[in-house]
Amino acid sequence: MLNAWDCIELPQNNQGNKQWTKIFGQSGTFQTFGNSSAVERSGNVYMVGTTTGSIFGQTKISPTSENDLLIAKFKPDGQLIWAKQTGSTVTSSTYVELSHIDIFGNLYLIGSANTPFNELGSIGAGSLLIKVNSSGVILWTRVVPTGGETLGYGVTSDPWGNVYITGNTEEQLLNGQSATGARNTFIFKYNPVGDLVWTKLFDSTGISSYGQNIQYEVTTQSLIVSGQISATAQFFNKTPPGSITDSYIVSFDLNGNLKWVQLIGGTGFATQIRTMSVDQKGSIYVAGDTNGNLEGNTIDGASVQFLTRLNVFGDKIWTKMLGGGASSVTLVGGLYADNSGHVYSFGKTNGNLLGISKLGNNDAYLAKYDLKGNLEWIRLSGNTSIDLTGRGISSDRFGVLYVTGFTSGSFDGQSKLGTYDAFLIKYE
Repeated sequence: MLNAWDCIELPQNNQGNKQWTKIFGQSGTFQTFGNSSAVERSGNVYMVGTTTGSIFGQTKISPTSENDLLIAKFKPDGQLIWAKQTGSTVTSSTYVELSHIDIFGNLYLIGSANTPFNELGSIGAGSLLIKVNSSGVILWTRVVPTGGETLGYGVTSDPWGNVYITGNTEEQLLNGQSATGARNTFIFKYNPVGDLVWTKLFDSTGISSYGQNIQYEVTTQSLIVSGQISATAQFFNKTPPGSITDSYIVSFDLNGNLKWVQLIGGTGFATQIRTMSVDQKGSIYVAGDTNGNLEGNTIDGASVQFLTRLNVFGDKIWTKMLGGGASSVTLVGGLYADNSGHVYSFGKTNGNLLGISKLGNNDAYLAKYDLKGNLEWIRLSGNTSIDLTGRGISSDRFGVLYVTGFTSGSFDGQSKLGTYDAFLIKYE
């Protein structure tokens, strides 16, 4: 995604005009998934995901049925610049959740893996962090091995090149930090050469918490972390509003000291943050899914997207919900807040959003909101009897959007290759 310190003098206002669509995969029973996209300052775009095949002439690293990590870099016209596959050399899949570009143009990937990894000896399984330069050279790889499952989900960086990751772990003692939940949120801070600086571990008073997203907030030089908690216990001395699963947003300074906590949820239903974006003027946006009436909004479907805007002090400004009616399910995968007060959500739905007829079984949707939460437009991608899942969204300096995900069939004139193929779409 576009970094918080990039040019703010270029007004961004995407109109949702689709420029091109690309599908990537390998013919046969192979599965290729696009999970995240990121745009560098020059306008080139990265698509990051996983594959069980060999894509763009790359050599498969992991055993046949396991996932390799896939990185592909494209020009703004969709032309491939380079691609790279890497993965675990044992019988284990590699997973990537998110990508991020720092101020110096380095690409970071966050996920989970088992070792021995292609660039790393055998140290165990855990959260995975990879730093790649703009030419595709892997600068370093970090896996934090633990006895229990440890999964990386979110990554960000500050203007000095330090990188921060979050996720969740079954561990209750990690790098000198302790927590008592069955699952605990972690934050790791690394310096630019990959040395671990500090660790933060927290739970929900003995109940599970799941770190999902982390972003650097430029106006207060803070870290914003969001995720889910089991809504049955205190969380940083705050009482969860619900009784099943609630969501949290927490602010820390760059040394890991707590600044504020906010919770979102309601009694008798689940509310789960999936994605987050912070704009350059201090607005924090979180989006996820819920199956209940939330913050004064009435649900329109079995499960719907919610979008909440907060200020830098953690105060909720507004919440909006988007659903497809009846028993439909609408799930958000990615979120991007531009520098002109707009926010864009990207995901999938099997319903008719705002009465717009869906194209296939599950369509990928792109929705644009203004600063007050008014929905400006929705764009759908899909085809008869196929499933599309929208996962990642990013923007260049001019507000051109790139979205990625995966499809079970052909669409937009692009032909299906494997069981599932990754896609990349450009909007202006």
